[in-house]
Amino acid sequence: MDEDGDDVELIVRSWDEPEAFGVVFERHAETLLAYFARRTFDPGAAAELVAETFAQAFASRRRFRDRGLGATGWLYGIARHQLSRFFRTGAIDARARRRLGMPEREVSPDDYERIEELIDFERVGRAIGQAFSLLSEEQREALTLRVIEGRPYREVADALRCSEEAARARVSRGLKRLGRSLDAEGLEIKPGR
Repeated sequence: MDEDGDDVELIVRSWDEPEAFGVVFERHAETLLAYFARRTFDPGAAAELVAETFAQAFASRRRFRDRGLGATGWLYGIARHQLSRFFRTGAIDARARRRLGMPEREVSPDDYERIEELIDFERVGRAIGQAFSLLSEEQREALTLRVIEGRPYREVADALRCSEEAARARVSRGLKRLGRSLDAEGLEIKPGR
C-alpha cells in the first residue's frame, strides 16, 4: 500500500481502495489509544473504544468532508462521541464493528502493559492523591463513600448525617474541585459510570 498522501487524501482514496484506510489507522491508533486510556483508566475499554472509533470512521468514510479540521479533527470528533456514550451508559457500543463483521479481540497481557504505560499510573496516582488532599474534609468523606466505596447517596447521606441533597452537593463540588486540580496538572479525568 502506498503510504504517500495526507490523511484526507487517504480517506478519500479509501472510498475505492479500502486498504488505504489502514494507513490512517496506523498513523493514529496509538495516539487515540493514549487519549482513551488517560480518560478511562481501563486498558480493555480503551482498546475497545479505539476499535469502535475506527470501525465507525471506516463505515462513514464516504460521508467524510474536510471542513478545515482535517482527518485528525474528524477522528477525534468520533472518538469524543464514543467516549461520551461510554461515560453515559457505562458500555462500549459495538454496532459499527458488528456491521463490518469485525471479530471481537481480547486484549493480551502485553497489550495491557503497553496501555498502562500510556496511562502512567504512578504520575496519575500522585496527582490524584495531591488533589484529594486539597479537598475539604466533608468532600473527601463524601467522595470516599460515593465514588471509592460505591455507596448509594442514601447511605452517603446517613453516614455524613446530612440530607441526600447535601450529600449529592458535596460529591458534586468535590468532583469539580478534583477535576480542576487535575486539569491544572495536565490530566483530564472524567468521572465514569
